[in-house]
Amino acid sequence: MTIKISRDGGRTWPTGKLVQPGPSAYSDLAVLPDGVVLCLYENGAGKPVVKRKRDWTYTRLTLARFNLEWLQQAASQP
Repeated sequence: MTIKISRDGGRTWPTGKLVQPGPSAYSDLAVLPDGVVLCLYENGAGKPVVKRKRDWTYTRLTLARFNLEWLQQAASQP
């Protein structure tokens, strides 16, 4: 899961930071009044879990918390 930031209205996304390596799926972002950013996402690896006759590869929900300063420091270019 990589979080990226754009400073030009979404035309480019040059700054990104790896939150978690490996597979991930649907995610959602929210910003709290104090500037803390929350990212809720699906993740998991390994053999899929079978439920209701379907394979569910992403078996966990993870909530990451960070701030804008963390995202901007030592930014990677994934």
